[in-house]
Amino acid sequence: MAATDRSTTQDGRSRAMKAKVIRAAITCLDKLGYAETSFAKIQARAGVSRGAITHHFPTKQALVAATAMELLSNALGPVERRLGAPAGEPAPVHELIMKAWGKVVNSPGGRAMVEILVACRTDPDLYDLLKDQLHDWDRQSRAAIATSYAGTGPEPDDAELLWSMTRNFLRGLVLHDKFVSDPEYIARMVDRFARMMETQLIVAPDKETT
Repeated sequence: MAATDRSTTQDGRSRAMKAKVIRAAITCLDKLGYAETSFAKIQARAGVSRGAITHHFPTKQALVAATAMELLSNALGPVERRLGAPAGEPAPVHELIMKAWGKVVNSPGGRAMVEILVACRTDPDLYDLLKDQLHDWDRQSRAAIATSYAGTGPEPDDAELLWSMTRNFLRGLVLHDKFVSDPEYIARMVDRFARMMETQLIVAPDKETT
């Protein structure tokens, strides 16, 4: 086997190993929380050796930070214009928010991300690893909304403000959900919030057709 072929194979194995460990970390963060997530529990979930984990992620914070970046890279989907829609038409606001809740926030990855964000408040090493990326992602998220939606308020950044409010509301429900025995109650809250928000946040006219 040529050296380049061996390098490609090794790179593929390395990516597969990282992905496997990150999937296990997401499950542990979701099920156990940040404080109870450890290398030992991730190792058991992933079915790999401790050395295989620490080779790629020397500390728990490094692994959790990599997990956060993987989750963030997939979290802009609900605000992107729908594939196949006429002229790249954005989703209606109610659909946008319900999809953000059901597909992103109230999912293993979304709940894991909430654990990571809460942990950043008390773990300075984790915060230092993620602060720049979190700020960059926040800007990207707000910019994506501003491209497709407009607020009804007078400020030019009203859509961004409304979307920030929406994200914070949905993340808060993840924590609130632990104290609510009826999942239908949470679903009603999300639906009611989305109905209220669609009176404030509207699909922006397509600039190419106006």
